[in-house]
Amino acid sequence: MGLIAEFQVNSDDLPLTDAVAAVPEITVYIDRILVDDPDRPVVLCRAVDDPGDEFAAALEADPTAETYATMENASGGSTYRIRLRNPPLPIYRKYVELGTTPLGGIVTVDGWWGRARFPDREALAEYRAFVTDRGGTFKLERLTRESSADDPPFGLTREQYEALVAARDAGYFTVPREASTEELGDQLGISAPSASERLRRGIDRLLENAL
Repeated sequence: MGLIAEFQVNSDDLPLTDAVAAVPEITVYIDRILVDDPDRPVVLCRAVDDPGDEFAAALEADPTAETYATMENASGGSTYRIRLRNPPLPIYRKYVELGTTPLGGIVTVDGWWGRARFPDREALAEYRAFVTDRGGTFKLERLTRESSADDPPFGLTREQYEALVAARDAGYFTVPREASTEELGDQLGISAPSASERLRRGIDRLLENAL
């Protein structure tokens, strides 16, 4: 399973930054990035707070936008289909090379906010270093481990999840404490020291992935 990262990136190498800078009050919501052709990705996005439709004119002058089309107009803004120029900018190319899957994003005059699936921590670290080495900034806001529908949440193992649920139900975390580690161990079929270690590891994993 991969990692879901939420982060902020600010760099002149990112697509659409010139167009957004030309209309500083605008917010562009990235709904999807289509990579059927990795050399010429397509961005589906919504432009909000653009009452004069200035974003369309700004796209004409943006060096990262090859073509664009307005897909629909709604009270909440205009929807655009934008094909990026070939080749894409280096930071985006690195994004693709690392096997990252974009899950959404927001572009404002302050930069990009992104949500993406990275294969592992090494890929995330490499992407961060690539951005900063080119003079950009990268700020990780949240990192969680992706899980299947049957997996416990927050990257917990099945044993850690069962121990934490049992401890909570038994009143282990109440004040005053209503259950001991010996009682929890008996319930889980393990020793008291094993129950204590399982709880500590579970709490540490829970805090790491939740906070």
